[in-house]
Amino acid sequence: MIVESKAEIVVRRLISKVVDEGFKVNTRFGFALHASPTLAIVKKPNSFEIDIDDFWLIDGESYLDRIEKYLHLVASKIKSSPYTRRMSIPVWYPVDHFSSTPPAITEVSFLHFNGKLNLTAYVRSLDVANYFVYDFEVLNSVLDKLCELSGMKKGSIGMLVAIPHVYERDLERIEKEYGHGKNKEFFGSCDEGTHIVEKDMASAWHSALEAVYKGMKKKTEWGSVFEGQNYCKFLPRLFVEVKKPEENQIHDKAPFTKEYGINYAHNYVIHAECIDRRTNYVKKGEGEVYTYAERARCCEADEVKVDQLYECIEKLRKNKHSRNCYVSISRPWDLLCDEPPCLRGYQFSSFLDKLLGIFYMRSNDVFGAMHANMFAFSLLTSYVSELTGFSSYEYYHFANDAHIYAESIKAVKEVLFPETPRILEFLNEKEV
Repeated sequence: MIVESKAEIVVRRLISKVVDEGFKVNTRFGFALHASPTLAIVKKPNSFEIDIDDFWLIDGESYLDRIEKYLHLVASKIKSSPYTRRMSIPVWYPVDHFSSTPPAITEVSFLHFNGKLNLTAYVRSLDVANYFVYDFEVLNSVLDKLCELSGMKKGSIGMLVAIPHVYERDLERIEKEYGHGKNKEFFGSCDEGTHIVEKDMASAWHSALEAVYKGMKKKTEWGSVFEGQNYCKFLPRLFVEVKKPEENQIHDKAPFTKEYGINYAHNYVIHAECIDRRTNYVKKGEGEVYTYAERARCCEADEVKVDQLYECIEKLRKNKHSRNCYVSISRPWDLLCDEPPCLRGYQFSSFLDKLLGIFYMRSNDVFGAMHANMFAFSLLTSYVSELTGFSSYEYYHFANDAHIYAESIKAVKEVLFPETPRILEFLNEKEV
């Protein structure tokens, strides 16, 4: 995680990371250096004073065209419920899979914390040397307009960049303009975000629980409905890397079984019976408005139905370094829903010989849902890895608002700080 006050410093840090750790990839635009997924945060956003009105055009649309028409709705909701976690605008649409220039910014989320309104965006691909300033200026402009509409103070901007890269042809110019800076990343928790790196899934969940348990306290939108959820402990921008997700997959105190996790993954997330072929129908359970599988593979409400997951598998089979393997779960009409999808989208990319699965959530119940989410999403990544010829895979989990509800605090405490029996209690148990 890169956290700095100014955008100019963040771009330098990000370029340094790409140059230091990037591996060489032959793309349709020339040789490039690809680096690993990075959460970049600008604490005090400042304008680059550049023209962005026509930046990124597809069929006559720009980023601002796709985002700004929803800002009045978002502002109204944030003013009525400042602690809402539901305001997230999709920028990538399923039909963008067939575009030669799909959007790089795929989702823009808003969250009020630290007394300010903050923006976080998922960026599936970023040519740091040439386009960071443009992408950032789009996000900065959106945050400015939303603050004006809502009357709230302006906070920070976060960018979860799945594939930060620079082109080999730009290296000489980069050296002149930026020099050879030091790759400086932050691990742990700060007011603006949290970055956790663990070897296995169980350890990652345990560390996430511990971080959020020590986090901030706030009200929720569920207080009037569920008494035990009137407040929560939370952290903004929780970013978790799992290096060997196939090992130690389920914590011994996890609130779900392996059987449940597999069924959840196969039926709700993947539609596993058709993972090796394109599908045009995904069955939903009784009472389900949507499932992640339906949104990923054949959404009934989409004008153009696209099996996005299978499109990604096909892209990876043709080019394992493709930067366009993104699946959108969110839709614009979710802004009007009482229960919009927590998972907003996910992407498959490569780093060296590994497949990376990167999953972006607007909101995540760390005790009640996160572990099962991670298990299911990781299982999906392992299947895609096998189908596309990768020898191994890594898992990345991001939650814009990671929280533990009041009703779960005691259970979390028992997981983190299990009571050790006194010797007399132990001996009495042995005698019985």
